[in-house]
Amino acid sequence: MDTAKKNLGAINDTAIPDSESKIPALRDLAALLILTAATLCCLAPFLGKPFHVDDPQFVWCARHIVAHPLDFYGFNLNWEGQPASMATITQNPPLAAYYLAVAGWLLGWSEASLHAAFLLPAVAMILGTYRLAKRLCSHPLAAGLAAVCSPVFLLSSTSVMCDTMMLAFWVWAVFLWMDGLERESQSRLFVAAALIALSSLTKYFGMCLVPLLLVYAILKRRPVRMWLPWLGLPVVVLALYQWWTHQLYGKGLLLNAAAYATNLRVGGALPAKVLAGLAFTGGCIILVLLAAPLLWGKRGLVVGAGAGVFTGLVLATLKKAGEFPLADEHGVNWCYLIQLSLFAVGGLGVLALAGADVLKHKSPDSALLCLWTAGVFIFACVINWTVSGRNILPMLPAVACLVVRRLEARQIAPRRKAVWLAIPAGLSLVVGLAAARADYALAVSARNAARSLHRELSANVWFEGHWGFQYYMEQLGGRAVDRNNLAFSKGDAIILPVSNSYLFPLPGDLAGLAFKREVPTSRWISTLNADSGAGYYSDGWGPLPFVFGRVPPDVYLVFRAR
Repeated sequence: MDTAKKNLGAINDTAIPDSESKIPALRDLAALLILTAATLCCLAPFLGKPFHVDDPQFVWCARHIVAHPLDFYGFNLNWEGQPASMATITQNPPLAAYYLAVAGWLLGWSEASLHAAFLLPAVAMILGTYRLAKRLCSHPLAAGLAAVCSPVFLLSSTSVMCDTMMLAFWVWAVFLWMDGLERESQSRLFVAAALIALSSLTKYFGMCLVPLLLVYAILKRRPVRMWLPWLGLPVVVLALYQWWTHQLYGKGLLLNAAAYATNLRVGGALPAKVLAGLAFTGGCIILVLLAAPLLWGKRGLVVGAGAGVFTGLVLATLKKAGEFPLADEHGVNWCYLIQLSLFAVGGLGVLALAGADVLKHKSPDSALLCLWTAGVFIFACVINWTVSGRNILPMLPAVACLVVRRLEARQIAPRRKAVWLAIPAGLSLVVGLAAARADYALAVSARNAARSLHRELSANVWFEGHWGFQYYMEQLGGRAVDRNNLAFSKGDAIILPVSNSYLFPLPGDLAGLAFKREVPTSRWISTLNADSGAGYYSDGWGPLPFVFGRVPPDVYLVFRAR
């Protein structure tokens, strides 16, 4: 009997550690399931969103790839008022279009099918943020949920453009590079290098991973021979891409995109670009602004409030933010100015988080997060031709980790941290869903306008403007106006969408205004409207990513050829 008890005790002693070792794995699985479900629940309502802004470029490229898989940009498109080669028009590499081609071939070319295909990169990006945060902080689930709740994630992931897909490759490359250096694993470093190449071929910004991870490896003081050859892999891939596209289209598309990004400028001079960059950062990742009491305490709130008041007073005196007027004959637009000042302070808070983390920890990890955040900000508002939410998106995983690390560094009870963070995260989610819903409504309005106007006009229909409006007009048989060849016949209808892109005036002797049509969009929040000053897709429309307030309807002018 004693022997049996001893054996039973031995069995129990060995079983307990095994069961305990499974607990972290189960927690990991539960966290991954929660993040996946949260991502799908937030994005599922937007699966039917019409193609919007630059979405049609990716869809047309994907359709062309199905027929010509090795000549991805070998077709012409009227996107700027005259036909031109797609290789000249687009400033993005083709990997996202190849992904769309496979999705369209397998699932069909409807909006819902293609948006459903892009749920996979969105989930991958959030799960990659979780895995990265697990290395950098004690509450990775909070970091993952902070990313899901951000307006920039929700807006970017309801499109079929390349941004979320690029960031999914990016965040997994960072995680595997860090893990590979820690474990001295050549296989992980190789996969990380391959993901850098894939990220760069999805959006050229992905190549910024090479210097970022190089600096991190140096700070980690790992043997150079272990990691440097792997960073050469994406460099070689991009060099081959430059050579191949030069053979295909007479110019290397990588360097061509770099020249485009640095030579073109909208939104005003450098001070205005920095202000727009801060406002876009603070609005797109509004959680930092909403969680300011948790992150900074009373002294930080006083400093932030002072910075906001000072910014508001300066702008009220100047009455302009770059090229956007803040005042009219009725006086200063205080509602807009307050939003601009608050978002700019939020952007300062994001940069302050990165700096404070370096001062607190003084580690390679904190340096990585700081360089990651600051690098994206500098590119978005100093180097690139325009500030947009799409350019702010790459800093989101780093900022999500910084928020959680800051909370962990402050003397707040763990349970209170979780409860208190839930409030600003919930508010951030509400703002993000509202902005995504407004963008959805804007896309629907362009599709509805195309359908209703084309159905109403009993004539050959031409149109100016591009984006989603062009996609649906061409589906119905409308033709884009070529400014160099105005080949109208008497009685032809010409539609001019006032709030669209690449518009030009028609000669008065060629066509006369027949009527004007107003099409409502969202009522109280705007993501792209020059009158409201909202420019999520480009600060050329305004220095805020989205604006709360009354939204004027989109205006369509219909002319008749004389």
